[in-house]
Amino acid sequence: MWDFPTRAFHWLLTLSLLGSWITAEAGFEWTETHFLFGYCSLGLIAFRIIWGFVGTRYSRFRNFIKGPAAVWDTGRKLFTRNPPDEVGHNPLGGWSVMIMLLLVGVQATTGLFISDDIFYAGPYNAVVSSSTAGSLAAIHHTNFVLLQIAVATHLAAIIWYRLRKKAVLVTPMVTGKKMVPNNAAIASSKPVRALIITALVIMFVTLLVQLAPPPAMDNFSF
Repeated sequence: MWDFPTRAFHWLLTLSLLGSWITAEAGFEWTETHFLFGYCSLGLIAFRIIWGFVGTRYSRFRNFIKGPAAVWDTGRKLFTRNPPDEVGHNPLGGWSVMIMLLLVGVQATTGLFISDDIFYAGPYNAVVSSSTAGSLAAIHHTNFVLLQIAVATHLAAIIWYRLRKKAVLVTPMVTGKKMVPNNAAIASSKPVRALIITALVIMFVTLLVQLAPPPAMDNFSF
């Protein structure tokens, strides 16, 4: 049910967010590594957005982005013991995915513009004023708290489904397999399409960083 690109995205983003958190807390000597994790997160989000339109059945946004009525119905069933009847994301989980993509996107994008005012700055810090950079830094730090809340909610939902509904959500995201009707299974992970998108995203992020304007010399003091 879950194609390999979707599963790879999920676990690579998990590692990227964990790495970003650890390097943000580890001190100045890890700042450059922190930037690299940020670039990875940005690339992963770009990939997932594209894959949400051209990927396999259950990875496409149209499969799980539903209207208020469907979301309300899913929320109403959340507290019952009935196992979920959706093969992929349910409408409530679908919007949770979109919120997570938005939060990670904001986190990675704002990181491109901020500076510690001493040694390190994002590649596009030079194109904004110090006031704007400060505002974006505030968003960067506040957004990370929201991201932590979103991750905690995600983990709580996994535990709730396991204990209350006896539904295992982690294993299918590792193996890609789940008991579904024959006509509900995907036929292929579309690996060639995924590789092409991956190459394009890597080129985009690399060019984004490499073509950034040089930092103003007065941004740094030694």
